[in-house]
Amino acid sequence: MSRKLYIYHICYHIGYQMFNPDKRMKDMIYEILKTEGMSISALSRALEEQGVNIHRLILTGYLRALTDLNELKEKEVPPAKIYIPAKAKEKDVYQLVGEHARNISSANDTDQLIVYALYRIFKRPVFFEELKHAGVKNPGNFQLAKGDERNEAMRILRRLKWKVPETSPAYVADPPEDAMLLENLLCNILCEKLDYAALVSESKQTKLFSDLR
Repeated sequence: MSRKLYIYHICYHIGYQMFNPDKRMKDMIYEILKTEGMSISALSRALEEQGVNIHRLILTGYLRALTDLNELKEKEVPPAKIYIPAKAKEKDVYQLVGEHARNISSANDTDQLIVYALYRIFKRPVFFEELKHAGVKNPGNFQLAKGDERNEAMRILRRLKWKVPETSPAYVADPPEDAMLLENLLCNILCEKLDYAALVSESKQTKLFSDLR
């Protein structure tokens, strides 16, 4: 086996191992590739512009691993290969909560429902950077977390490589006046993810499922 091929195989397996723990790297690549796709060289340059420097062989192995897992499609466009997402990027928890909160609550209650839902789901305060992902633009009306509770939440995000400034506020919220909103929100998300709307009785369907029809 040639030295070049040997190095390629090592990098391929390193890239494969990177797939599971490095979810944010996969998300970043998806965001860059979008629907048009890119060559390895173009993708490497785009990653460097975002402050991520990966050796070309490592990146090649990573992309091949994603292709083997049917996350990407490989297309021959001589003299290069183009990598294209095989499917639309899945919504993350922030997008799901934000989207479904807007579907089942009034404009005045939506932000409170989002902050409260994420607080209950994560069992910790939620930082401003996270709330922006869910579509909350002005969380200033909610209670600020302080002390050990905030510090523990920060440690969790640091461990997951989130870039959160030390001075970033973290929030908690009281439950909405309508006690059923959180339950309806979670049922809506489950219905989308597990695709069981067809099993729900027509006579029982309310606004809870209106966004799924």
